[in-house]
Amino acid sequence: MKVELLDSTVDPLYVISVCARTCYNSRAKDKVNKRADFVKGLIKSGHTSTLENAIATFDISGISRVCQNQIVRHRIGCSYCVQSMRYVDVADNEFVMPIKALMTDDSCVDFVSKAKDFYKKLVQNDVPKEDARMFLPLGMTCNMTVTMNFRALRHFLELRLSKRAQWEVQYVAREILKICQSKWPWLVEDLING
Repeated sequence: MKVELLDSTVDPLYVISVCARTCYNSRAKDKVNKRADFVKGLIKSGHTSTLENAIATFDISGISRVCQNQIVRHRIGCSYCVQSMRYVDVADNEFVMPIKALMTDDSCVDFVSKAKDFYKKLVQNDVPKEDARMFLPLGMTCNMTVTMNFRALRHFLELRLSKRAQWEVQYVAREILKICQSKWPWLVEDLING
């Protein structure tokens, strides 16, 4: 699994600060060295709608369809592009193997191998990929890009960093959090220290 930042608002702190100050008709009070504290104050007080004016786009690769499905459940403020199993031959895609399942019964490796072989056989016999894919396990890997506004991004992190979240989506959330810590520490400081 790999998570990379593809693109983002060039100066999200500026954009968020100016948008928030527009709401309060206080643009004259905008000071570069005060922006981070101002935005952190907005976050702390729950006035987070102005975070929607900044975005980040992430490339996420090598995740299972199960994980991808959990991520796309975050619909508000997010856009997605997911590797198609309808048009792409996914026979050689990897498989995310849950360690506990592997430790319980290593025949799950054979199960996946048989499913992939069956998929290949169907495709070779002119069964459309969109039909053959129905026989593949949900642990098959895929790639996706996700664009989130910063408010949606924070919501995603709040939910998916939880110990109650599934381990694979927790991993994706931790990787996104690392990127955010590096680029925009003011955005996630309370999620780390809180």
